[in-house]
Amino acid sequence: MQYFSEWRHLKVLLGTSIAWFALDVAFYGINLNSSVVIEAIGFAGDLYNDKPSKYIIRNCLGNIIINILGSIPGYWITVFTIERLGRKSIQLMGFGTLTVLYVVLGFAYNQILAKSSGAFIFLFSLAQLFQNFGPNVTTFVIPGEVFPTRFRSTAHGISAAFGKLGAIVAQGGFLQLTDVDGKNSWIDHLLQVFALFMFIGFAATFWIPESKGKALEEICDESEEFI
Repeated sequence: MQYFSEWRHLKVLLGTSIAWFALDVAFYGINLNSSVVIEAIGFAGDLYNDKPSKYIIRNCLGNIIINILGSIPGYWITVFTIERLGRKSIQLMGFGTLTVLYVVLGFAYNQILAKSSGAFIFLFSLAQLFQNFGPNVTTFVIPGEVFPTRFRSTAHGISAAFGKLGAIVAQGGFLQLTDVDGKNSWIDHLLQVFALFMFIGFAATFWIPESKGKALEEICDESEEFI
């Protein structure tokens, strides 16, 4: 397509696609395996030595805490601030904060757990908050606003496809790597990898224009003749 043959337009598609891919590597890697993480940090107890009911209840409690402290508030904060702060600003803030949090969780994993599994749960919940008050919302919203009408659904579909590719990579990688040197032994290294992907998403966001307060025609420059 002639529109995407120009770098100024192609970089926007690359930005939305790479950012969505990077987000979903961490988002699905973490959220589809949150019970594994809760077990690994010892919050759920011991599956083999505790009563099964106790293990299940503790694991459910950990997931409830994470969602109440992080995931649910994050969505609502975005709903009430996205028009004021802007999509790009929220995405940059989210990716940037997640980079720092996953660096801390990954590189200080053993030190944090030596003090308290509750401290880890708190930081983990904070990461969930900034996923939803950040790129987990904006990576979906932005591609629907920064492309011309003629290409909008296609560009959004390409961006979403990159995101789902990231989800596949995350789930396959998590399951393959988490037990490399023993049960749940690689959780800290996976968190470090997620930090890298959050930084990649942060960098890719600079290719995306801010759409706050602008008409779609203005953002996309729909007056161009090949549109």
